[in-house]
Amino acid sequence: MKTLHFPEKVHYLVCSDFDETYFAHDLSNQDDVQALDQFLADNSASKGILFGIISASTKEMIESCLEIGHYTHYPHFISTNSGTEIYYVKAGKLVLDEDYHNKFQQLNFDKSVILDIEQQLKEQNIDLIAQTPFENAPFSRNYYYKGLGYIDTHNIETIKSLGKTHHFIVNVSKCNPLIGDPEGHYDVDFYPSIAGKHAVVKYLSQKFNIHPDHTFAFGDSGNDLLMLNNVKHGYLVSNATPEAKSRYSQQTDTPYNKGILETLTRYFEE
Repeated sequence: MKTLHFPEKVHYLVCSDFDETYFAHDLSNQDDVQALDQFLADNSASKGILFGIISASTKEMIESCLEIGHYTHYPHFISTNSGTEIYYVKAGKLVLDEDYHNKFQQLNFDKSVILDIEQQLKEQNIDLIAQTPFENAPFSRNYYYKGLGYIDTHNIETIKSLGKTHHFIVNVSKCNPLIGDPEGHYDVDFYPSIAGKHAVVKYLSQKFNIHPDHTFAFGDSGNDLLMLNNVKHGYLVSNATPEAKSRYSQQTDTPYNKGILETLTRYFEE
């Protein structure tokens, strides 16, 4: 894959969730993928657009999906593991943002605390199922919680409260079976209070001195809403989950990459 030319001066930040937003797991939208890819190749350098992925997924998961998709270019950056890592793509290689990484090390965030929280919840008959692909993430941990119906609200609030006590944000959203998640479960993502998709938006905006009015974000599920609320132009793609749509009103007219492209084209042609 090629590397998008990095703008000499960044004027705009465009962020996208990965699974079922930038990447359709059924691989059904080849033409739309290539159209967005071409738009970014043609416009990112000249218009000063910094484009990247912000995902709960691991770096390895994202790289694997990009290989089987129909992408020609890597994005400018990829943020992984619930916004706890940022990599810039330079000459086809992922280079870690050391300054961002050091923030977590300096504050001594220790994910072993999350294991203690897991045990405390188990003692309250709240069972979390570890998502094994994320076990090597340095500062975060991801689980499934099997929905039980009448006590879900209480249990989810207990999970969030216990995480907050230990300075971890806990994002809970309904699973999407389209990306291989189990039916009837919730995603439960623990990450440090200074992290998250929205934190990446804030960090990059400050790092590249981007005006708040020039920030965009796209997503498809409940764990994207905080990010969407922290940019000027936040959109759910039209294929977003019903849960996300019930909580956020601004949506694209079309799904996946097509929705992203139509929104950006409309903005930059005005």
